[in-house]
This record gives sequence, structure tokens and C-alpha cells, in this order.
Amino acid sequence: MATQRYEEDNELFEAKQYEGVVFISLKEVPLLWMSSLEKKEELLCYLDRIECAPAIKALVLHEPNRSLSQDRYFELHDWWTKSKIDPDAVQRICRALDQFMLRIVDSDKFYISAQSGKVVLPFFTSSFACDYRIVADNLVVQNPAPKVGLIPKGAGAFFLTRMLGPAKAEEILLSSEDIKAYELLRLKLVNKVVPFNKLRSSALETARKFSGKSGTSLAGVKRLVNHSLKDLKDYLGFENEQLTQILNVMKPKNKPV
Repeated sequence: MATQRYEEDNELFEAKQYEGVVFISLKEVPLLWMSSLEKKEELLCYLDRIECAPAIKALVLHEPNRSLSQDRYFELHDWWTKSKIDPDAVQRICRALDQFMLRIVDSDKFYISAQSGKVVLPFFTSSFACDYRIVADNLVVQNPAPKVGLIPKGAGAFFLTRMLGPAKAEEILLSSEDIKAYELLRLKLVNKVVPFNKLRSSALETARKFSGKSGTSLAGVKRLVNHSLKDLKDYLGFENEQLTQILNVMKPKNKPV
């Protein structure tokens, strides 16, 4: 009987299996798959398959050097405030990111985030749902939200308050200054910084190290550590409410005829 493989190559992501590790490279800017119900379900269904695979102990989520940049964020904000888009569309995008994060937190598998390039804060802080974060030395985290009167999505306040305390969390969330890779390491927000050309190999090496450990120990320790995140789901709902309220204020009002 052939051993089941968990490799995939589609429009959204490429997944390769290396014994007890699955390496997933996302191909598209996160907002594109989060705004598509079909693509979101495709990714979540694949993660469900991996969850039921006892041979797989660790996963790498690799976001190549193409994540949502600050300039693109401003374009999306301008489009939203000037359009008549249904507010439910924004809620769907927010909920898709929420589902993705909660799926990782609730998983018994060990997740490793690997990021590079320019990344807006929501797509960096969402990596806190993972168990280990490795970034390239060219990573720059940008926070454009305060410049346009928004709050950052991605559970930043939830995680940063626990990791750095309320004062430092507010400082970061309200700052528009870029944060570079080694500053993130100094703040202990990432586990490791590596050269850009070694990001993939370093992430795979780290995943192999953890996949070599007892599956029951990996899952058990993760459950203990993530027990403190039991309020994450409620927080994400509150975060979405706050963001929607602000966006609705910004929406152009229909003028009376």
C-alpha cells in the first residue's frame, strides 16, 4: 500500500512534504485569498487534511517576498472609502483571517511562520498564531493604519499586550515607524533572523528539528501554552466590530436627491 502524500500545487499555494514536515508556500497576496470564499475553503480544507495525518508533525507557512505592502494598503483604503462596497465584504475578509489564525492556534501540529520583504502589521501579527517565527533580514513591518485613522487588524493588540505589556503594545500599534527584522528579534517578537536567501532552508531545518520530537509532547506543550489564548476568538470578534464602526464612519454618505 502506497504511503499517502500531502503535496499540492494550485493557484493559491504550493505544498511539499519532507517526511514529517509540510512546507506551504503561499503564492498570492493574503487579501486575494481571504476575499474569495472558494480559495479560503481550499486552504482550510487542506489544513484539515494535514490535521488528520499522524505522520505530519510540523508545517512551515512561507510567505514569499510579495506580501501586502503599505502602498497597496493605502490603495485599498482609498478604494473602500470611495466605493459603495457592501460592508459585509470587509467582514468576510476579517473573518477569513480570523479563521486562519484560530485554525493554527487550535491545531495539534507545530506551525512555523517564515516571512520576508515589506509586510503590513496585520499580516505580521497574525503570525503570532504560529508556534515559531523565523524572518529574513530584509523584513520590514509597516503600520499604515494610524495614518488613515484605522486600527490594525490581525490580533496585534491581543498578542502584543501579552508579549510586551500594554504600554509598549500601544506604542507599536499607534506608531507609523517601520520595524526591521533585528528590532523584532530584540523585542523577542521573532525567534530567528536569517539571510533572505537562507529563509526557506532555515525554516525547513527548524521544522525538521521539531518534527523529530514526540508528537504527544509537541501537541501537549502547545495546548498548555495556548491555553492562555482561549479568549482569542472573542477578541477577534470585538476587533472586527471596532474596525467596521470606524470604516462605516469613513464611508461616503448618500446625498439626498
